[in-house]
Amino acid sequence: MAKNILVISDNHGNISNLNIVLEEFKGQFDVMVHCGDSEFAADEVRGLVDCPVYLAEGNCDYDFTADREDLFEFEGHVCLVTHGHHCGVNWGEDELVEHAQEMGADIVFYGHTHCPAYHIYEEEGVTVFNPGSIALPRQNPPCPTFLVLEFCEDGEIKPHFYSL
Repeated sequence: MAKNILVISDNHGNISNLNIVLEEFKGQFDVMVHCGDSEFAADEVRGLVDCPVYLAEGNCDYDFTADREDLFEFEGHVCLVTHGHHCGVNWGEDELVEHAQEMGADIVFYGHTHCPAYHIYEEEGVTVFNPGSIALPRQNPPCPTFLVLEFCEDGEIKPHFYSL
């Protein structure tokens, strides 16, 4: 049976959009990833769901009580969670991919740009995902987005971007 990771970012204190997603996808994900700028304490975010939660501190998370980044293993992959602002993601993903390689990660989740993105860096062995912002989107047209990453039994990874 496939396993899923719910990936969200940049809700900037908007609990209602977050609750809509959590209710709609309740019981459909095995792990939740938050890429930062929740503007809630890490324990508050963890308390929203009944599964493992991996978090990154965003540039607007002032009372954050967890590490700046998170690293975890899932379905044979090493996953890095970061907000991205320390890796200059506003100007591209090169530094982010290099950081992932240094950390031994082959999957990276980041936020900060408020725009959904999915890129495979085959030569570097890294796949990069940005779920966009669940509250303050910047893509055109602006629409709150999030990601469900499906890990299939055959090893394929399928990204499913959703909007509210």
